[in-house]
Amino acid sequence: MKLKNQVTSKSRNLERQLKNKFNASTNLVVRALTGDKTALKLIGQMGNDGAKISEFAPQVREQMLAAIKGTEDLNVVLSDIYKQAGVSGEKIERAVQSTILADTHLANILEEMKLDFASSQDKEALRHQQATDHIKLKSWVDKHMMQVDGEYKMLQTELQTDIRQQTIDLQHDKELGKYYLEMGDNARDDFKPKKQYAGRSIVQKIKDALLGF
Repeated sequence: MKLKNQVTSKSRNLERQLKNKFNASTNLVVRALTGDKTALKLIGQMGNDGAKISEFAPQVREQMLAAIKGTEDLNVVLSDIYKQAGVSGEKIERAVQSTILADTHLANILEEMKLDFASSQDKEALRHQQATDHIKLKSWVDKHMMQVDGEYKMLQTELQTDIRQQTIDLQHDKELGKYYLEMGDNARDDFKPKKQYAGRSIVQKIKDALLGF
C-alpha cells in the first residue's frame, strides 16, 4: 500500500486488543481496504456472524431466562401446593366437627332473613335503578366510542399511502445518496426507480366512489 499508515505504530496496545479480543489484525483491515478478496470475504463473514448473534441474542437470552424462571415457578408452585394441602386438610377436619354448630346457625339465619326481607327489597329496587341507569349510560358511551373509533380507522386508512410514501421517499433518498457516492458522474436517476403511491386526496376520491360519502 502506497499510503502511509501513521496510526498503528503509535497504537500497539490498542492493536493487540483488536487482535486478541476480536480475532482481527491491522494487516487484515488494510488488505480488505485495498481490495484483497480473501480479506474482504473473511471480514464479511465475521460481520455476518456478528449480525446473526446480535439478531438472535435477545431471543436466546429471553428463552433461557424463561426456562430458568419456569423451573423456579414449578418448584415454588409444588411447594405451595403441598403446604396448602396440609393446611386445607386441617381445615376440613375442623369443618366436619363444626357441622352441628352450622345446623343451629342455619336455623338462626332463616329467622334473621325474614326480618331482613323488607330491607333487601328496598336495596334491590335501588340496585335495579342504578343498573338500569348504568346500562343506558354505557350504551351511549359504547356507541360514541364506536363512532369515534370508526372515524379514526377510516382516517388511518386514508393516511396509509401518505405515511408509506414518506418512508419510501426517505429510503429512496438514502439509496440514491449511496448510489451517487458509488457512481459519481456516471450515476443515472432512472437506474434507481421509486415507488409512488396515490396521495390522500386520491384515496378520499376513491373512498367517496366506493362508499358513497
